[in-house]
Amino acid sequence: MPIDTSAAELQQVTSLLAKLRDEPTDTQGAPDSILAPICTYLLKVPVNPSDGLLHWYCDRTDPVVREAATFLLRLHAYNSSRVDKWREKLALCLSGCAACVKVLQETKVSSRHTYFGAFSESIIEGFYRCVDEWECKLVTECLSKAGITPDMSPSDPGTLASAPNATFYHILSNLTILQNPLILALVRSRLPTSPFPEWPPDPPPVGLFFLLMDEKPETRRWARSQIAKATVVPIPREKYVGAYERALEPILAAVASLPSSSRPGALAGPEAPSATPAATTLSFPFAKDSASLWSGFAVVVRMTPHELLRPNKLSHVDLRQVIIGHLHDTGPQFSDVFRCFLYLIKRRGSDFWQGEEVDFPQVVFDAIKDNPAYTALIQSVDIAEEKPWFFAWFSEYLLSIWDLPVFGVVLAKLADYLCEELQHERFQDARPVVMVTAARTLSSVRRRAESSNVSTQRNALSGVLDIHADILVSVAFARPYSGPKWRKARTATRDLVKDILLRDAQNLATAVSELCKLIHAQADEPLALAHPDVRTQLWKHIYATLEFDDVDAIATITSVVARSSHMDFLNRNAFSGALQKGKVVDLIFTEANEALRIFRTGFLDAVAKFADRSNASVVLDLLRRPGMVKDIVTLMFSPIPDVQTAAQTLIGQAFNVDLRLDCFRALLENLPGPSLEGIIRFVETFNAYVRVVPEACSVSKSLVRCLTDIIEVLCSPPDGLLLNQRLMTGEGGNRVADDLPNLWGLMSKAIAMIFRLTPAWAPNFQNEEMTVWMRDALIFGRDMLAQRRVIEAASIPSVVQVRPPKGLSTVGKRMMNDLQDVIPELARWLRLTDEELLHQSFALLQTLLDSFRQTGVPPSESGTKKLNKFIEDARRNTTKGPRTHLDSARLSKLEDALAWFDSDGDVEIVGYKQPHHEPKDKESDVEIVELTHQSVAHRIVPRKSSIRDTDGLAARDTKKPSAERHPETRDRSDKLKVAPGMGHRGSGSVISGKPKNREIVRSSASASSAMGSSSGEETSEDEDGKKEQGGLASLGQLQRTPKVKKPVERRQVKMLDMPTTRRVEGRRVLTAREEAHRTALRLKPDVTSLHRAILSWNYDHQGPQPPTSVDTTKLVRIPDKFSDYGHYRRIFEPLLLLECWAQIAQSKDDPAKDVYECKLTSRAFVDDWVDLDISIMGNMTREWRLAETDVVLLRHPEGTKSVLAKTVSYKSTPFATQCVVRCFFPNGSGDPGLQVNSIWKLNKVFSLSTLHREYAALMGLPYFDSFDIILHPRLSKRPLISPEKVTQAMSTFNVNEPQALAILSSLATEGFSLIQGPPGTGKTSTICGLVQAFLAARPKPATIVHIGRTAGPTDKEPVKKILLCAPSNAAVDEIAYRLKEGVCGSGRRSSPIKVVRLGADMAVNISVKDITLDYLVEQKLNSDKDIAGQTKDSGNDITALRKEIETVKQLKAQKQEEMVSIHDNGVKTMALENDIRALNSRRMTLTQQVDRLRDQQQSNYRTLDATRRRFRKEVLVEADVICCTLAGAGHEILESFDFDMIIIDEAAQAIELSSLIPLKYRCKRCIMVGDPMQLPPTVISQEASKFLYNQSLFVRLQKDSPESMHLLSIQYRMHPQISELPSRVFYQGRLLDGPEMDVKTTQDWHSSEKFGPYRFYNVRGQEEQGSRHSLVNKYECQVAVALFDRLRREFPKFDFDYKVGVVSMYRAQIGEMRRSFEQRFGKAILDKVDFHTVDGFQGQEKLVIILSCVRAGPGLQSVGFLSDIRRMNVALTRAKSSLFVLGHIPTLERSDTTWKAIVEDARARDFLTEVPYFATPITKTGRPSLTAKPPKPAKHIETAIPSDLTTPRDFKVVTSKLNLDAAATIMAEAEIPTTNQPGVSGDDLQPQVGQKRRRTVVSPNHPDPAHRPATEPEDRAKPRPPPPPKRPKHGTTMFIPKPNKVSVPSSHRT
Repeated sequence: MPIDTSAAELQQVTSLLAKLRDEPTDTQGAPDSILAPICTYLLKVPVNPSDGLLHWYCDRTDPVVREAATFLLRLHAYNSSRVDKWREKLALCLSGCAACVKVLQETKVSSRHTYFGAFSESIIEGFYRCVDEWECKLVTECLSKAGITPDMSPSDPGTLASAPNATFYHILSNLTILQNPLILALVRSRLPTSPFPEWPPDPPPVGLFFLLMDEKPETRRWARSQIAKATVVPIPREKYVGAYERALEPILAAVASLPSSSRPGALAGPEAPSATPAATTLSFPFAKDSASLWSGFAVVVRMTPHELLRPNKLSHVDLRQVIIGHLHDTGPQFSDVFRCFLYLIKRRGSDFWQGEEVDFPQVVFDAIKDNPAYTALIQSVDIAEEKPWFFAWFSEYLLSIWDLPVFGVVLAKLADYLCEELQHERFQDARPVVMVTAARTLSSVRRRAESSNVSTQRNALSGVLDIHADILVSVAFARPYSGPKWRKARTATRDLVKDILLRDAQNLATAVSELCKLIHAQADEPLALAHPDVRTQLWKHIYATLEFDDVDAIATITSVVARSSHMDFLNRNAFSGALQKGKVVDLIFTEANEALRIFRTGFLDAVAKFADRSNASVVLDLLRRPGMVKDIVTLMFSPIPDVQTAAQTLIGQAFNVDLRLDCFRALLENLPGPSLEGIIRFVETFNAYVRVVPEACSVSKSLVRCLTDIIEVLCSPPDGLLLNQRLMTGEGGNRVADDLPNLWGLMSKAIAMIFRLTPAWAPNFQNEEMTVWMRDALIFGRDMLAQRRVIEAASIPSVVQVRPPKGLSTVGKRMMNDLQDVIPELARWLRLTDEELLHQSFALLQTLLDSFRQTGVPPSESGTKKLNKFIEDARRNTTKGPRTHLDSARLSKLEDALAWFDSDGDVEIVGYKQPHHEPKDKESDVEIVELTHQSVAHRIVPRKSSIRDTDGLAARDTKKPSAERHPETRDRSDKLKVAPGMGHRGSGSVISGKPKNREIVRSSASASSAMGSSSGEETSEDEDGKKEQGGLASLGQLQRTPKVKKPVERRQVKMLDMPTTRRVEGRRVLTAREEAHRTALRLKPDVTSLHRAILSWNYDHQGPQPPTSVDTTKLVRIPDKFSDYGHYRRIFEPLLLLECWAQIAQSKDDPAKDVYECKLTSRAFVDDWVDLDISIMGNMTREWRLAETDVVLLRHPEGTKSVLAKTVSYKSTPFATQCVVRCFFPNGSGDPGLQVNSIWKLNKVFSLSTLHREYAALMGLPYFDSFDIILHPRLSKRPLISPEKVTQAMSTFNVNEPQALAILSSLATEGFSLIQGPPGTGKTSTICGLVQAFLAARPKPATIVHIGRTAGPTDKEPVKKILLCAPSNAAVDEIAYRLKEGVCGSGRRSSPIKVVRLGADMAVNISVKDITLDYLVEQKLNSDKDIAGQTKDSGNDITALRKEIETVKQLKAQKQEEMVSIHDNGVKTMALENDIRALNSRRMTLTQQVDRLRDQQQSNYRTLDATRRRFRKEVLVEADVICCTLAGAGHEILESFDFDMIIIDEAAQAIELSSLIPLKYRCKRCIMVGDPMQLPPTVISQEASKFLYNQSLFVRLQKDSPESMHLLSIQYRMHPQISELPSRVFYQGRLLDGPEMDVKTTQDWHSSEKFGPYRFYNVRGQEEQGSRHSLVNKYECQVAVALFDRLRREFPKFDFDYKVGVVSMYRAQIGEMRRSFEQRFGKAILDKVDFHTVDGFQGQEKLVIILSCVRAGPGLQSVGFLSDIRRMNVALTRAKSSLFVLGHIPTLERSDTTWKAIVEDARARDFLTEVPYFATPITKTGRPSLTAKPPKPAKHIETAIPSDLTTPRDFKVVTSKLNLDAAATIMAEAEIPTTNQPGVSGDDLQPQVGQKRRRTVVSPNHPDPAHRPATEPEDRAKPRPPPPPKRPKHGTTMFIPKPNKVSVPSSHRT
């Protein structure tokens, strides 16, 4: 209730009180003017309405009131009416509120120094005596009012409870009142029956101390009950003042006066002191018996603050001596004496023993433990009591003597007393309680000892633990102590044991850490040694005592072992630096290894025993204990096999799994949160551990192995746990998501640490051992990066998967930043000499840089600096050998990748002065090229190069600008200004990204090497003077980071003003960087724009044009020349897309395509790309698989939605088939509903393999050496070759004169050379001669010699090579076979040519399989003894072991069921238990074997893969000639090579883009061999063919300079009567016959009147519509059958098997032929006669050819395909001895001028025959004699080959002759006649065998004869069997020229 006073009055009172408190004043200083306002204020205080009492002092009043009441106590010295009124109010307050009474008594003490501070002590004492008297009077009045008076009779019922509560409290609070005899008598006689709950509990009134020791039991009992209400014990020293201090002296005196039962000896205390005057001032009726007095005194001691328990001025009695003197008391008071002792020693601590003898604590301890009264206390203990008070003294006692010398002795006595003496049977139920005390006491000692730096206590404790290990371990783990009464003791001892064991592990870690510090310690540095203090006996007892069913024990020991599970036994070599410091160090080293052995010996057996007897639920409960999973996971990472096996045993028993990977899966699937925390904890431990120890190879190996498994479990589709939405959105999903980024960061740090520290570890191990696990670490890094997006997506969990925004998430940025430390550490590994490690390091670095580029996060400055420094050092030419074994191609890739992030790359060239100026060409207009709706526009920078020196591919124009990187592949913000006149060798048009408006600096590069310019004499500071060392040792010396200058934000290369050195250096850096960039774009341009175009198409679109991307109205016919690269790309790119769409359209007609159901398991977004993880369901055919270049179709089961996708990866196992495919949805549109867990149908559409490489060639063309010549064809003039050289070449290489001229001219010409080889003219022989001539002239590779250093493999110059390509596998195989078999003539090399055939095994002919790259590598592997044992596949062994594991598990289950059913049969039960143990042991053994085999298998696979890679490179490096298809030339395996010469065979049959593929390699010359008069390239798209897409580069180059083409003019295949026709019709009579070709090709049937070398049979048949829009002529089929039958019957001695070929232009006709022949001769004839379309017979030959023309009918005016003279040429030139043409002469003559000329030629030479001849029977007279010799042919008169053969220029003149204009149209690209025949389309022609392309779909109204008509589709899904080996040609010996004939060698034929 508020006081009725104004604010001013309150402020005045408050101010006065504050001043009076701070500045005390006496009576004179406190006049009425001061007293009056305060008194007035106080008297206005109203009664508290809540209790009706007046409060002046307690907390129920205002602080100002309390201060005013305190100050006004001085009014007791005054007398007045107002003072009386004040006293009445004070009396009212004190009689009503006990709290006010308490505060008043405290105020009487505290006010002495505040408001009464101005008075002397004597005045104050007198004043307060008066106050006490007033209080006594007040109490008496209150009692009287309550009816309690001294004259009451004992029978009166009243007690003090009748009086106000405050009154009795007032009596006990003021000793003056209590001492009043009348009041004291009333107190002792009128005590209430119960305590007062209303009294303030703390502190209890001082009078209770006296009542506790009263002689009346009732008084003592009530006092004890009232004082028990106290909550603060002891009373705080600041409260223990005044009456409390005065009461202490008489109480101590009363106790001291008691007689002691001390025995003579050390414990005899001093005599009790005599009473002092102070003691007599307070008299009280204390109890006379010791028990009662000690009982109360114990409470007083308990309430007394520790400061007053020491000797002090308040007492003359030594309390310590009093208590110690009574410790031998055996009476009932002993318990209270002992309590006092306990209180005293606890509060005084070590001060308790001050001034005593050294052994006095031991004497006191003996006195207590030997006291029968104490023994009685122990025996009376209640087992249910948690902590008996009389056991609490042990710990306090030990703490009090902690620093005394006697500590060890007393500790030993105490331990012996508790663990041995008190464990006697006579103590019965007390034993468990005693063991609890022992365990807790030892635990407290251990904890304090650990925090102390003094080893005395630790040593003492160690001795005690060793002595009593048996009992401690027994109580903790033994079965006799497993009962309920021992439960607490068991828990306490287990806690103690666990703490001790954990401390052992910590001691070991500390010892190892100190050992590590000693390795690098200075000689004069003091040694900090720490022995691994380990309780050996304790460990042994534990493992010997553990019970099989003790889950707690297993949990305890598992937790302990986990703490040191990451430590392997210390390597003496690694610690050699420390071991040299002395024997003590060696001892610690040995002890550390011994400690590790002790920790682990028995652990596996204990776990196995537990697993033997426990079912899955028990073990699962164990795993669910807090922290248990973390410990188990930690054990799984251990490098110790037994420790890891123990963990696997527990997991296997819980989840019924066995292998390590399955164990991780079970844990992460069932307990994801704790499992991830355990993984994180171990990786954290690893990262800290490896920083300290000198080597950590074993734990690093284990870490990499386990993390590899974990990454697979978490991320690998289809069942990767992070792909499981249920796991990520269920309970604990957020916890998992939160932990994943942390795990990623720790893994990144771990691999960075491994990369950094491994070089230092390497010297301690064999190189082979280190190489294996270092390789695994690098592969793990790539595996980890491959799953970055999966982990990132899982770190951002969401219930519904939605498309994320473009850009990198916060988590993704953090993950990328976590990888920053990896790059600088990995950069060191690029200096390794081991090729496999170098390969893996480079691959990981490439993956890292790609990840940084894709995410837009720049790598750290330190990382890029190190890599740039490395590249700079690597490109230097020094006498100390190479700085790296990376080849130039990989260096260029690295340099180009770094260009993305190089902040120092923003170089502004202010000016540059060209030394020479040349006239500039006109600049072309800038043009914009659009590829697709998603493509980036390209700006074509004007060309500045003049076409003057284009003879060679390596020609360099100083004015050529370099081509900029493609915008699709690069999107940097570099802004570089072009200096006028700066160029780059081999450059073309410059392409720049439109959005950036950038210009790139170009500088001239050295023309001598692709490695880039050298940097003079600069060397790396950290490598000077060091010899190159092999393997890991060299890496170990590269720990010091090269010094790199700090970059400026932007530098300017001012070449005009800067010194020459800086100018050269700036240009050198730019040149090297640009060269690397050009190399990267030349070899690996970006093809994603092709993917965008294809994957954006609608598969269900119909029509010849694709649904998007190509505007057919803008398609342009391919010109002969191009203005610039933009023009070239603008022409070819849409045509390539048309061809691509045609292949897709063709695939729709495939009826045998395999379709499988698949399930989408996850998806990830990358901008407009979507990566889908797919699990393919159902059984697939064995051959079916997906390659990374395959395009697949995903169609919804309902068939309404579909989408094209490109394969990213494919993995098939016996259990599942998974793949990742990528879709393209521009701007997020077009998604047909690809949701996770949805079902789709999947089928393969077609392969992008060849299109990829063609498109890459198109994109990389500006960076080709031959770029300028390709855009502006200009062939070099044929050089003049002396007749002597020609003659020598003919003799040396066994070739004829045209072949020799072609060989010598081509080798003398740089750039392109064209060789035309008509059929049978020896193109293959010419190519073999080219190879031989090149190898003969090739200098031997030089070896660079370095002074003071042994030459290494990299010092040897690579062998100059030839790359030999052809469009088809068959053509490549033919040449490779000829080269393999060697060449004839005197020029044969002393050693065979090293030919290597690249290609898929299934596509290579069996005749050359022994020179394929894979075969040669296998041969090397088989001859390598080291690798031979690793090629064994252990898959079968693993499968067998898995089966055995399952059998063991089944047997165990049976045994367990049997044991459950047995009752009261101990023998049987024991036998079953033994069986189960044996089965579990077997299971563990098998599991270990499987894991070892899996790890070994993986290691072997990787080793084998590494060895294959090394052998593959060795084979290619040593090869002289590398043979492959044109598409195969794009394989990345060739990217590290340059070639001196590229030869393209059948070049006229390859489209231009295919011919570009091999030209991406550096080469001096490219020789193209082919015949444009034979079949053109195969193109499927009719639309593309209309625009000359099926024209070869050979033809386009020939058009510009036909006179530069070399013609092989001598044929060695055909009989002269056959060759005469094609020579005249197709080659203008220039095709000559080889010597004696009529003799060499003559046959028996040539003498027949109806047979001969050449016959044209007029067949009056009728064409019909065949299958698939093709045509048949059945009558011609009957004639062909009759002809073949007649031929065999008339000449039965001749074996016609495999010598006859049936050819037609139409596929349907070939099918009808096969049926007719089979019907007439049986099925076997199909293997003996070859049936092919003309296209399929390209490059082949037969002894006899039957050609069916098919076209026949009245009024037929067009013959369709027959009008293609190139196809005619092929058809008419396949026969060697006889050519039989079946055709309808009238139809052919009126329909085509060329056929008319052919018919007239046959008629003129009398080779025209009517068909009915075959219908007449064979007469005996008409039949030639079978025994007679064939008639001798007329002698052939050889015609000398003219030396001046017709040149290509003459060829143009000859083409004007009658009936030969068709050939001229081929060369001039004129139109060919087309057919108007309805129903016939361009799919009647079969593509040639082995062709890369399949068929061309051409419109019937085709305008151009150069276009190849379409062929019928083939089954692309089925692999084509390799072609049979080419059979030896008859009469090969006849190729040797006869004497006296014109010497024209004939052995080199196609």
